[in-house]
Amino acid sequence: MANSIFLQFIAIIFLVMHGHVLCGGGFNTQFIASEAEALLEFKDGLKDPSNLLSSWTHGKDCCHWKGVGCNTTTGHVISLNLHSSNSLDKLQGHNLSSSLLKLPHLSYLNLSGNDFMQSRVPTFLGTMQNLKHLDLSHANFKGSLFDNLGNLSLLESLDLSGNGFYVNSLKWLHELSSLKVLDLSGVDLSSCKNDWFHDISIILHSLETLCLSCCRLHKLPKFPRSELNCDSLVTLDLSINYFNSTIPDWLFENCRRLQYLNLSRNALQGPIPHSIGRVTTLATLDLSQNMLNGSIPNSISMLLSLVSLDLSDNMLTGSIPSTLGQAHGQSSLKKLHLSNNLINGSLERNIHQLSKLVVLDLAYNYLEGNISDVHLDNFSNLKVLHLSFNYITLNMSKNWIPPFQLETIGLANCLLGPQFPKWIQTQKNFSHIDISNASVSDTVPNWFWDLSPNVEYMNLSYNELKRCGQGFSQKLKLKTLDLRNNNFLCPLPRLPPNSRMVDLSHNSFYGTISHVCEILSFNNSLEILVLSSNNLSGVIPNCWTNGTNMIILNLAKNNFTGLIPNSFGCLAKLHMLIMSNNNLFGKIPNTLRNCPLMTLLDLQSNRFSGGIPSWIGTDMPILKALMLGRNSFDGNIPKTLCQLKSLQMLDLSENQLRGEIPKRCHFAAMATEESVNENSYMEYLSIKESLLIYLFERNNQLLMLFQRRNAMLKTIDLSSNNLTEGIPVEMAELAELISLNLSRNQLVGSIPSNIGELKNLDTLDLSWNHLSCAIPTNMANMERLAVLDLSYNTLSGKIPSGPQLQSFSGFSFEGNSHLCGEPLEKACPRNSSFKDAHCSHSVEHENDSNHEDKGMDMEINPFYISMGIGFSTGFWVFWGSLILIASWRHAYFRFLSNMNDRIYVTVVVAYNKLRRKLHAQQPPM
Repeated sequence: MANSIFLQFIAIIFLVMHGHVLCGGGFNTQFIASEAEALLEFKDGLKDPSNLLSSWTHGKDCCHWKGVGCNTTTGHVISLNLHSSNSLDKLQGHNLSSSLLKLPHLSYLNLSGNDFMQSRVPTFLGTMQNLKHLDLSHANFKGSLFDNLGNLSLLESLDLSGNGFYVNSLKWLHELSSLKVLDLSGVDLSSCKNDWFHDISIILHSLETLCLSCCRLHKLPKFPRSELNCDSLVTLDLSINYFNSTIPDWLFENCRRLQYLNLSRNALQGPIPHSIGRVTTLATLDLSQNMLNGSIPNSISMLLSLVSLDLSDNMLTGSIPSTLGQAHGQSSLKKLHLSNNLINGSLERNIHQLSKLVVLDLAYNYLEGNISDVHLDNFSNLKVLHLSFNYITLNMSKNWIPPFQLETIGLANCLLGPQFPKWIQTQKNFSHIDISNASVSDTVPNWFWDLSPNVEYMNLSYNELKRCGQGFSQKLKLKTLDLRNNNFLCPLPRLPPNSRMVDLSHNSFYGTISHVCEILSFNNSLEILVLSSNNLSGVIPNCWTNGTNMIILNLAKNNFTGLIPNSFGCLAKLHMLIMSNNNLFGKIPNTLRNCPLMTLLDLQSNRFSGGIPSWIGTDMPILKALMLGRNSFDGNIPKTLCQLKSLQMLDLSENQLRGEIPKRCHFAAMATEESVNENSYMEYLSIKESLLIYLFERNNQLLMLFQRRNAMLKTIDLSSNNLTEGIPVEMAELAELISLNLSRNQLVGSIPSNIGELKNLDTLDLSWNHLSCAIPTNMANMERLAVLDLSYNTLSGKIPSGPQLQSFSGFSFEGNSHLCGEPLEKACPRNSSFKDAHCSHSVEHENDSNHEDKGMDMEINPFYISMGIGFSTGFWVFWGSLILIASWRHAYFRFLSNMNDRIYVTVVVAYNKLRRKLHAQQPPM
């Protein structure tokens, strides 16, 4: 009997433990089963394309499901960690399911890295009062954060970064007295104004991590309240805001336990405070991309725990502190970034103290010195060496073997040559090498091309290198190849199959470009291809259908022939197409209208013909430069070009265009200082360097103007065509125009009287036309005018007085016989006028002793007025009568008919008499 009771008891226990869906073997089976059902309901509200939640099924222990954590004693679900670190494994959902409320013991919730499709955070999260850790970072939420998050009084960690959140107040933080980690990076706090610091300071005593990067914060307070307590703060990230102030001392006086401080990209000004040396626990300090000035304080050497120091992209001056990296011999500094400053001094004096570094980045400064292998023999840990754009000479022994294996070699503009540096042969793992403009005039050794299988960036430009490699087809990781401005003489090599940028310009590569088709068929990663200024030839292959990511294509200054391939129309992302100075012919293909992002189209100096397509003005809406000069285009200038609101450079010179210059052309980008549609193409900064190079190759003077104005050149060149009629007055409304050339056409009429409104004009050429009348007086006020040519027209009158026009030589006005006054030798007669047959008014000259140009008076002689009235009266009396009275009209035309017959008969009779007379006078044969 006793044994039977005992067995029944054991069976009941077994059923309790295994008879239902349990979460960890708890005893309240009905309640815990509801938690499993809540999780399955939560799963139903998500899309799981990668099947990450495949373990979440009925009948299995939910504590063993992916991302679910349970209390080992009670079996309740206490944590849910479904964060995603891979874009391919993201869970998706339109909102958070309220089934989470059925998990009353949940204390840890992490949904970071998933995609909730810009839904709002539900208010029910503010009622889950057992939550201690909440992470919704980078989960594609948006909208306003609810104040009821302040109800989560047990919260120790809150991460809402990387979403589209905004808040109007942070007062709800006051209740989170247990909070240790707060990350609101990317949350718009601009509406909080200056209260943000006060609200955070209330809980600052407990915070260990505070991240407010990119929160649109203003005003970093200089003098916080005396009770400010941030002794517990270990990590502080206030980067990418709008502080625009100096660095406050309280950061280093009140926060003595800081280990990580990031104040980068805040427009901070002034010097780095000397009090920075008080935070001896600091391991990472990032003050980069600000406007800090002054020298690097010596107190920075007191940061004995400092591992990473980034002061790059500021305006720091002076030399590198002599104690940096060696204070008390205990320095732990591994990474030093001082690039893009104004630091000077001798590097060879200071470099020995930095021998423990892994990263040494001193590029873009004014450092000098002669570095030898002796200086670098102790740098056994060095991975990154970046000394580019200083005044440094590297003079290494021929057989020197460095103690390091570099991953980044940045020695641009350093003196390495003339021999190719042999020590590079020992470096087998670099991914980035830049030895451009390094005065190397040598043959590239064969071992270099196959040296590192990891190379992704290779820049050997602006040297005098020779000998091509065997091709780059095996360089699967190489994304950037820059060999421009060297002496490579060989057929175009096979290009890297995964390359994004290839620049082989200004060499002597020859042959066809069929290898380009190979990489396009392998991968469509190519974005920039520059092959200009070589000896390449043949027909451009029609293989561009896979170039869907191409941004810049430059084939200028070669010997290509044939037509533009129709497949160029597949380059839908193309911004710059430069094919000038070749032997291309035919018409511009209509397929190019499929390139709506085009900003620069240059087909100059070829043999193109036909009309300029009107669709350029409609299908390339953000075009900035249209360069079609020196071809054989004919027909009229399309009026649709006037729709190009972003156009800043227009060159249609030396063609066969005819007709008038389109009127009412308001090129908005030439009329205003700000370029219209500047934000319409985000890649502008990425192509800026290529645009500068393009301008440099075209005209050094234009490049100087570009750099001086810090804006794209705004020019119009319609010279050497067959354009007729007058200069549109609307041209004077293009206030930002820098250069205007309308020379060598057949333009008539006067120079627009409002041309003086072009205050920014540097160059004006109206020569070799048929322009008449006087030079507008307001041209004397065009102070920036540096080049002027009005020669060989029929201009008349006195050249307007003023310091500007008189500064030009007489050659600017020659060929105008009716012009007078300085700088011409021909003086203007006093109190007399020039009669200009091409102009409807006379030009009178006042006495020069008045020192004022009174202009030209317009008078109409009464004789001509009476003659005009008499002519019109007689004309309409005679012809009006014929039109209104039919009998008079019929009689008049009969009279004309009879008169015609009489004249005809008289002429024929006279002609026959003359023939007979001449025949009679001829002697017999």
